[in-house]
Amino acid sequence: MTAKPKHTYPVVIVGGGMAGASLSLALTRQGIACAVFEAFATDMPSQPSFDDRTVALSASSLNILRNLGVSDDFMSVAEPIEQIHVSEQGHIGFTRLNAKDQGMQQLGAVVENWQLGKVLHKNIKQQELIDWFAPTKVLKLEQQSDKAQLTVETADGESKVEASLVVLADGARSPLRKSLYIDSRTRDFGTSAIVCNVATQQPHHGCAYERFTADGPLAMLPLTQNRMALVWSKPNDEVENYLALSEQDFAAALERDFGARLGRITKVGKRAAFPLIQQQAETLFRGRCVLVGNAAQSLHPIAGQGFNLGLRDVAYLSQCLGGLEGDDYGAYQVLRNYEHKRHADRNKTVWMTESLARLFSNAWSPMSVSRNLMLKALDITPIAKDLFAQQAMGFNFENSELAANDE
Repeated sequence: MTAKPKHTYPVVIVGGGMAGASLSLALTRQGIACAVFEAFATDMPSQPSFDDRTVALSASSLNILRNLGVSDDFMSVAEPIEQIHVSEQGHIGFTRLNAKDQGMQQLGAVVENWQLGKVLHKNIKQQELIDWFAPTKVLKLEQQSDKAQLTVETADGESKVEASLVVLADGARSPLRKSLYIDSRTRDFGTSAIVCNVATQQPHHGCAYERFTADGPLAMLPLTQNRMALVWSKPNDEVENYLALSEQDFAAALERDFGARLGRITKVGKRAAFPLIQQQAETLFRGRCVLVGNAAQSLHPIAGQGFNLGLRDVAYLSQCLGGLEGDDYGAYQVLRNYEHKRHADRNKTVWMTESLARLFSNAWSPMSVSRNLMLKALDITPIAKDLFAQQAMGFNFENSELAANDE
């Protein structure tokens, strides 16, 4: 971790959360040096990207992390997803996916964000090509035809830094994206996700549950130490009431919505809530600045695709940059090529996520019947189930070398 930034870098990454940190490692794999400017101090509780929330990683995302060299540390703190169970409250229709049926050891894995952060930072510290600055504030961004220039404030004062390419990985509310006048299509679902870790009476056996309730989706994801990570959608005007419930009353309410598949809820961890707002930037680049991760798009958590989509941004951008003959990483054609490669996967995933959120939040009785017939048909139709599994594992898109299974 360097004290003062150099005057020039090939690539500068603004934002050192999960997408930015992963990209810095992906660039080293291509032999590309970079600087990372992160607003929050490393390992501080205020770092929003590496808090107590959890992330469900698809099988293709696990391949990306493996190819970045972090898998050994990562798998010691992650819990494999061996099964997925999808159902709707009050109805008999359901769909099950099993890793063995897909010829896989696991469909994905679940890890707490802070654990993933520790693993990424451990690997970053070992890379001489990465200069990491945190906390750092980006005061100004200017662009010219052949370079971008940032004015940054580190512990050592202000510095001017030039780069061929600036990557914006500074989150869904990216102030730099706004400064570039890149508009976003935004959808506010009027709900929030209540998140916490819980313990259950019965072991989870590596099964991830997605259950649709009258208020929205409820996900229970397997964690280490036989815990489950809860992501529970509730209308915004009801969230504070749920956060204020006693542990016993909260557990009882959760049991009513989730059912008794894992027996009683025996323990409830610290609760928090986050508004569910989906946004998609109108373009992935402007000038010599390019967007990745939540700065490019943030999704409803219904299908667990947010960070998985961001990791695919990372994989494709590093692949585009690594394939250049020269070092003009911010050239128009380079970034246009990246945007073209991300177009189909990005639009398809955003559309699928938004469609699922709408479909399973409609309480109209005929719609509910149709949903349950669909879930049951999906469960008994091998071709449809295989397509669903490929999408869930992140393999239903144009292949990237980082997402390829190297085993």
